[in-house]
Amino acid sequence: MNEASRQSYLKALGLTPWVARAPLPGAAPSPWLDWEEEQDPPVAQAHVSAGVPVGSVPAAEQTRAEGSSPAVSLKDSLEAPKPAPVQRTEPVETSAETGMQPAPQPPESVAANGNSVTFTLEAHQGNGTWLLCAQEDTQAPGLGRFEAPLMASLLAVFQGRPGRPRRFFCPLTDQPMQAQEAAQALSAFIAGLCDQTGGERVLLALPESLNEALFNQPRYQSFDIGGQRALVISALSEMLADPVTHKKASWQAMQEHGFDGV
Repeated sequence: MNEASRQSYLKALGLTPWVARAPLPGAAPSPWLDWEEEQDPPVAQAHVSAGVPVGSVPAAEQTRAEGSSPAVSLKDSLEAPKPAPVQRTEPVETSAETGMQPAPQPPESVAANGNSVTFTLEAHQGNGTWLLCAQEDTQAPGLGRFEAPLMASLLAVFQGRPGRPRRFFCPLTDQPMQAQEAAQALSAFIAGLCDQTGGERVLLALPESLNEALFNQPRYQSFDIGGQRALVISALSEMLADPVTHKKASWQAMQEHGFDGV
């Protein structure tokens, strides 16, 4: 079907074609709808080429083949096939070498630049235990929609409830912060929490890369930080991505080192 016939069908259906003559703010670029004069091939010749006798061609089609415009009834227009909707897509950046669309990269909870680190921790208090969780997106105002329920489940182990959290931001200023300096600042932050509101233990849910940068030791081993006994388990994002591995290892370490809430 050529464009002129398509417009005729739309008009008979009471649909008004519309397209912006100028780009709209924030909208994807639209192709300019312009077409040359198109004419359908003679109906009689088309049926002959398909092996259909000329005498069997409907009178309406013969009339159109002769150049006259047939009157389109409402019934015929409703039974006519509807044109496929035009799909508008956003422009996609592709790789200059492969021509393939690059895979989206998820936000990271820790970004390393040489020896400097960038991360955000959200701190909640339980019964004698502070729970510090690394945010998957360091620039977000809080934990993600899937991280928050998992953090609440961990906090319930220590008879705590999610409330207004404390946060530790690294770097503390606009200047990069080295891993050793960040570890010292975090130790002072934890000591201040315990001095102000109490607490004997610190449970940290951190990615392995951040744990090694700050503490230079593997996870799931008890150590001291800020004068308190601490344990690093898997990050919330890791537990969500691979619960069989990370939840099991984290819970076993919590039971082994007395962080099971008992």
